[in-house]
Amino acid sequence: MIRPAEIKDSKEIAGLIYEIWEGMDLFVLNHYSREVITEGLSEAVADQDNKFSHRNVLVKEQEGRVAGIVIAYDGSREFELHDRLIAILRRCFLRESFESDREADRGEWYIDMLCVDKSNRGQGIGTKLLEAAETYGAKKGFAIVSLNVEQDNSGARRLYEALGYQEIKQIMIADHEYAHMVKPSGCATGA
Repeated sequence: MIRPAEIKDSKEIAGLIYEIWEGMDLFVLNHYSREVITEGLSEAVADQDNKFSHRNVLVKEQEGRVAGIVIAYDGSREFELHDRLIAILRRCFLRESFESDREADRGEWYIDMLCVDKSNRGQGIGTKLLEAAETYGAKKGFAIVSLNVEQDNSGARRLYEALGYQEIKQIMIADHEYAHMVKPSGCATGA
């Protein structure tokens, strides 16, 4: 079942965000332990209004556990939500600067993160989560859904293209090249 995340899911969601950060090779991973980082991320997920807030997360629940997540929000709020996240992480552990690169554009329902637990991959969960996030964005009035995929992640890129996403530009996130991809949400008007 795909459902909105709840505060009780915070630790499992934080573990999946950490997994994504590992793939991005973020600098904070070299300065703090997994436990410290996931505790801070868990607090962020439990919070009401930041980019990783449970209010921005849909989860795929399977056998009582979080099998996958998708995090999505209004692209025009990206920096505001990032700043709120950093304030929480600073309170928990973060001492270094953690600047954000522009990842989304105004008027986009931005899919920030998609992650399926390693033991549940290959079952179509990621596709179902993407579709649920797209539908949610359309219901909120967004005509465009966007996401970013690292340039050398050809498998994910093929999936996104098969689902109707098209690259419109290249951007840099955390010193890595990404394709910014968009897709009409099916909603006739923009938010």
